[in-house]
Formats: sequence, structure tokens, C-alpha cells
Amino acid sequence: MRTRTALIAIAICATTLTACDAADHQQGQAERAGGAAASKSADCGPDSNLSQSDWIDQCGSPSPSEKQPDTELAVGDTFAYNDGAKITVTSIRRLTAFGEWDDKPDADQTGYRVSWSITNGTRKPLDVDQWSESEQGATNGGEVTMLTVEKGSRSMTGRIAPGQTGTFTSESSLSKTNGTKIVITMTRMDDQADMLADDPHWTGTIE
Repeated sequence: MRTRTALIAIAICATTLTACDAADHQQGQAERAGGAAASKSADCGPDSNLSQSDWIDQCGSPSPSEKQPDTELAVGDTFAYNDGAKITVTSIRRLTAFGEWDDKPDADQTGYRVSWSITNGTRKPLDVDQWSESEQGATNGGEVTMLTVEKGSRSMTGRIAPGQTGTFTSESSLSKTNGTKIVITMTRMDDQADMLADDPHWTGTIE
């Protein structure tokens, strides 16, 4: 039924573009890490010792047209869904420790682990089996290769009780020719998901 409904909505969009404006389909909003705090901690007054470029980076307020969409985030940022659920990609780290039976990246691949947390701010259990995470190279594109790694990993599965936070990981590798920058996409498929809204994306570098 969900698939049929989504297909009908897509068909309507194809014939009536104004009915499907992105502004009408927002799953939530960005909560960016350190934005306000960084500005307050920087010396932004008239006697500031910052260079012009540093002042713009730390103190300048971008115009609305320059602001990133709520669905374009950096590692450390949070996407807050309209129903109260929140997800934060916390790190992208190079894999250096493996168990005896774990997959290891090929010599021309960089192995890494993405970590994220989901906080259930709703009033009912959150079934994360209905969420999915995917990755791709951000510098030169490139598909990633999933790795089966047990040491230190935690698959996104099960339910999170109201008021609780779950932490999860994904292990993969990317060709070294495609750089070290990754785009992570989170797709929500439960009854709170808006199939016409953009999914949130996090961009970060393997550390």
C-alpha cells in the first residue's frame, strides 16, 4: 500500500510540479554543531584581531541563499525529524583493528567505520529496522564496498524506547583513487516518513 501511494504521489508531481515543491515536503530540520557557540567564542567586535577571511568564516552571517539546506549536513550535525526523532552522524574513522574473521580492505582501498546515534524523542518505540544507511564517495564519486566486521561494530537493528538513544556503525571501504571524503545518506521508511521529502545527507572525511 505504501509503495502504491508513493507512486501515485510521484505521478501527481510529474503533472503538477507546484504541488510537490520541496518546501512542502520537509521531514525535519538541521541542528548544526557549534554554529552559534563558535560565533560567540570568536572575537567578532570592531577591535577584532582576526584576519578578514577568518572573520568571515567565524563571524559572518550568510545570506539565506548561501545557507545550506537542512538536508545537507556535516559530521557532528543532527537532523531533527518532525516527530521528535533525531539522528547524528558522529564520526568517520579509519579502520585499523580487525578480528580474526573480519573482512579486511584490499591494499588499494581505505577501510573506515561510520558511527551515528539515534535519539527517540517520540512517545512510542522507534523501530530502526525501518531505517537504512548508505554511503558513497564524495570527492570523485565511487561506490563503497561493505565490510563484515564484528570487532567494535553495532548494526542498526531493533527498537529504541522513548527518551533513549541508540548508537550504531557501518563498516566499508573506498578506493584510494576516490579520496577520503564520504557522503552518508539516511533513509527513513516507517509510517512517519515523507516519501516526497529529501533524505538527510552528511559529508565528512575519513579520519
